[in-house]
Amino acid sequence: MTRHPLGQPVRTPAVRPRPPYPPRRTGADAARHEGPPPPALPPAFEAFCALHRDRYLAYARVHLPEEEAHRVVRGALNELAVRWPYVVAQHRPATPAWALVSARIRARHPRPAPLDACPPVQYDALVLHCLLEYSSTAAAETMGLEPSKIRYLVYSASAPARTAARRLRPGADQE
Repeated sequence: MTRHPLGQPVRTPAVRPRPPYPPRRTGADAARHEGPPPPALPPAFEAFCALHRDRYLAYARVHLPEEEAHRVVRGALNELAVRWPYVVAQHRPATPAWALVSARIRARHPRPAPLDACPPVQYDALVLHCLLEYSSTAAAETMGLEPSKIRYLVYSASAPARTAARRLRPGADQE
């Protein structure tokens, strides 16, 4: 009880302060109210990932150890999800997606000496077509290019560059 300025007692209601957060829930109730559900990804993005993730991982494994390859591809796909409205608005969504994935891998692992003179797009085509043995069509789908462009990039590379690409071994220099 407090006193009024004139000395008379004043009754104050007993009010407990409320915590600034909702009460803690337990058991099955907690599972229903754990927080907002994660945002749903657009079905087109999920389909894109299902189509390209394994190819991106195969390319990453050529350059990086297994765990790092998974981490880099996962990070690139997460970034791609943020940029998805831009990516899906492109004529070939695989083009900016491949640019993102390959740039992240190149940032962690430079091209080997015999192939460092090739432009990045030609190097990527050589790795996908000559080493991983993707058809021109599959490599083109992965990179977001026309199959004829892949054939041009592969056959315009020097014979030593094509041979060097075939001799690369996935993960060989990480051991």
